Amino acid sequence: MIYALELMGVAAFAASGVAASRAKRPDLIGAMILAFATALGGGIIRDAILGVPAQTFRDGFYFAAILFGAGVALRAPRMILRLGSTLRVADAIGLGLFNASGMMKAYESGEVSPVFAVVLGTITGTGGGIIRDVLCNEMPALLRPGELYVTTCIAGGLAGLAALALGADPVAASGVIAGVTIGFRLLAIRYNWKLEALRGVE
Repeated sequence: MIYALELMGVAAFAASGVAASRAKRPDLIGAMILAFATALGGGIIRDAILGVPAQTFRDGFYFAAILFGAGVALRAPRMILRLGSTLRVADAIGLGLFNASGMMKAYESGEVSPVFAVVLGTITGTGGGIIRDVLCNEMPALLRPGELYVTTCIAGGLAGLAALALGADPVAASGVIAGVTIGFRLLAIRYNWKLEALRGVE
């Protein structure tokens, strides 16, 4: 289940990377570099923290998933990609799927506490988006004033822990994590939910 979630997340984040690149008008190579960086960033960070070899470099299906996601975004009508919501929806899907795969991989490793598994899921979910935004010279979503981004990952992770505590199997818990994260993020986008931003130092 973790493997399937990760491949779907890779495709979604690859699509979001290409969609984000359209505003910068790069060539095909530039767009693909952004797709790869966005799709693989979070998983590589997670594996580095866990001290395990990055599976992304050993499995050709990751490469295929990136090509699929990037290809869909490249072939999509320009009018659709101009809609700001397109990038945000793709990002929300990737966020939720990677949050689920990252948290469950950490949880099932037995090497970290349940709370840190939530933290690692959040890092996995947000890592690719941060890299994408930095490469596009944009402020990362988690630093935008009041943006419900990291919060959605934490909510999804805590919901997953609750599901596991109630006896859910890993597959069901992964679905809860992804569903809560994606649903919360899409609702925040739709209704413009925000947290109060920190006040600046005067």
